[in-house]
Amino acid sequence: MIHWLRINSNYLLVTIFGLLIVACSSQEYTTAKLAIQQSDWSKAKEWLPKAIAVEPDNPEIPIVYAIEVHARNGDWAKMQEMLQKALSIDPNKKVEVRAVFLPVSEQVNNYTQYYWAEQFNTGVEKFKKIQEEPDNKKKYLNEAIENFTNASIINPTDAQTYTTLSKCYLDLDDKEKAIQLIKTAVEKNPENFNANFTAGQIMLRCDLSSQEVLPYYQKAVQIEPSNSNALRELAAMYYDIDQKEKSIQVFKDAIQNEDNKIVKADLYFNLGVIHNQMKNYEEAEKAFDEAYYLNEDDFEAALGMASAYEGLGDKYFNGTDGFTKDLDSAFRWYRKAEKKIKDVKRIDFENAAEYQRQLELIRYKRDIAEQN
Repeated sequence: MIHWLRINSNYLLVTIFGLLIVACSSQEYTTAKLAIQQSDWSKAKEWLPKAIAVEPDNPEIPIVYAIEVHARNGDWAKMQEMLQKALSIDPNKKVEVRAVFLPVSEQVNNYTQYYWAEQFNTGVEKFKKIQEEPDNKKKYLNEAIENFTNASIINPTDAQTYTTLSKCYLDLDDKEKAIQLIKTAVEKNPENFNANFTAGQIMLRCDLSSQEVLPYYQKAVQIEPSNSNALRELAAMYYDIDQKEKSIQVFKDAIQNEDNKIVKADLYFNLGVIHNQMKNYEEAEKAFDEAYYLNEDDFEAALGMASAYEGLGDKYFNGTDGFTKDLDSAFRWYRKAEKKIKDVKRIDFENAAEYQRQLELIRYKRDIAEQN
């Protein structure tokens, strides 16, 4: 008997507490909540604004209005407006929404993330359909753009949404819109690596100059100093704007931070190309040699080594760029170039005829050096 009374007394307390909560609500808000319980959305839409008017300091009502009316109608701008209104009233107050008690800031964040993910993921699914039906690419891109645009309204601070939108517009060949959106991504989150790195990639594809793209790769490297992809792109930008010394240093940094042998081989190859163009043939030879060591199938690295060897032979042959004329040394470097071209012919045998002409030129210079 006592046990029964204890249980029922607890029940009575809960019931009374619930009645007190209802009693504390205005008639307008109570009417709106009853309409929501009965799934009478038109009535909820009618009474929630009235509730806000009579309870302007209650942050719960704008949240309920946001999700039960605007979110249901897909009116994301108005939903976001109501959520921001709730935050402006009191972000720390605990409120009940759909039987969950949480501070306003958490409620707003949770529903923002929920609806953002819903729209963003729907856009991703539309985008995936392009692979299944490439003939309908434009249709699915436009549908995906609609969902991604909704996501950007729901969470205006998310950089990923804008980068994704930018890629979609680029696929539609709308370069102006693609640039606008990727700039927005960076503006919304300037410390985001992906936003800055993707900005560089997209702007290059939109034919912007290396000088215009450079700051985005610089920022990406500042955010992630050991990211070899960003370092490689930054080095390429410096190279394009004729700041080759900076390019060399960045490539060295990228090499130091890269673990993948094939990627590292590519980095060494690019470093060799820069040294070669600067007529730093000894440094070029070292870089190409490392590239070839890491990837023996890299015929371009072997070809680069041959070019470096030939360049050194030319310097000794002509006695230029601080080199003393030395035909014996020229002969030796031409011989090394000859052997490396043979390696290239073996690897890239489909273009053997082209390499044969280069080989004959090197042999011609070798013979002259030997005869003198």
